[in-house]
Amino acid sequence: MSITALQSIKKPWAHLLVHAEGQPLDKILSVPSHFLTKTVSGKKCKTKAGLLAEFSRVFSFPEYFGHNWDALEECLADLDWLPATGYLVVVTDADQVLTKPDEEDDFETFVEILNEAGEAWSLKESDEATGNGLPFHAVLVVSDRHKHARHNWFAPPLAMEHKGGNTSRSKGSKKSVR
Repeated sequence: MSITALQSIKKPWAHLLVHAEGQPLDKILSVPSHFLTKTVSGKKCKTKAGLLAEFSRVFSFPEYFGHNWDALEECLADLDWLPATGYLVVVTDADQVLTKPDEEDDFETFVEILNEAGEAWSLKESDEATGNGLPFHAVLVVSDRHKHARHNWFAPPLAMEHKGGNTSRSKGSKKSVR
């Protein structure tokens, strides 16, 4: 994953990183040193309720967090309690996110929320030096072996990087009903 892409306030804000089995994440994902990085376990996000609980735990969401999609979007676009000059959300084992049969369609909504948070941060006048917005990116990490576990990686607007390969793809924005 390009450190330059993560430092940008421009889209894409949600990325898919496919890596070879056993590659340590810190070897394939370069994170700007001044970023606040939060790692979310995809294994704990198999359901919508599990995903919302895991994000709440990892980000220490305020008590008023409503455990629904709108609340997740609002909290990720706020983060006043976690001041930083850049944000990175790493979702490990992304192939396991929202995989329960009746919740798989929620995956698109989840990626939209990550992109909308990135857009919101890009529009804030948060950086004291430049007056520009701050970078907010999410990287969904999946091993090469498990990349076929999800058929709709590209239904949502996910930029893809294949570590060690030459595949690079980005799709345009697409709206759906939540």
